[in-house]
Amino acid sequence: MKADLADLIRKNALPGEEQVTEALSYFKPLTAKKNELLLEEGIVADKLFFITKGCLRLSYGNESTRFMAFENTFLTSIVSFISRKPAPEYIQAVEKSELLVITHHDFFRLREIIPGWDKIYIYILEYGLTVINSKLSSLLTQNAAERYRSLLINNPELIQRLSNANLAAYLNISPETLSRLKSHM
Repeated sequence: MKADLADLIRKNALPGEEQVTEALSYFKPLTAKKNELLLEEGIVADKLFFITKGCLRLSYGNESTRFMAFENTFLTSIVSFISRKPAPEYIQAVEKSELLVITHHDFFRLREIIPGWDKIYIYILEYGLTVINSKLSSLLTQNAAERYRSLLINNPELIQRLSNANLAAYLNISPETLSRLKSHM
């Protein structure tokens, strides 16, 4: 279960096996049931999730999906995780998910005891910034049909794995608009 996370850590930060083993010891396995809430709005995000299998959704309520995270991806309410302020969003398992979880305390402890762990922190921050920028750009510059077409080309697995309701929320369109788009493409 930890092999993919170990590979990611080796590739982005820690080439030494002793350091990788030490870092992995702080991650604990967690199985999340479909629709299980892992973070509720108004609670400080105290956990960082690494998805080994499944899908997590970061959303503002049930309607506005900010991000869908799949295998080999980290997810948390990053602003809450860093600032220690209540999260403005939810994290929910979209499907049964196998996760590796590290607490805020342990994550920042690794920054103190393992030289190079900051590279993982930077990797997570850069990935998050890139994803947010890409999503914002698509919302501002593309209409619904263009966003759906882009999804078909760049992330077809989302269309296969997500319900129409989750897919519509991710695209920031109504389920009816999604149905029309699907029937015309």
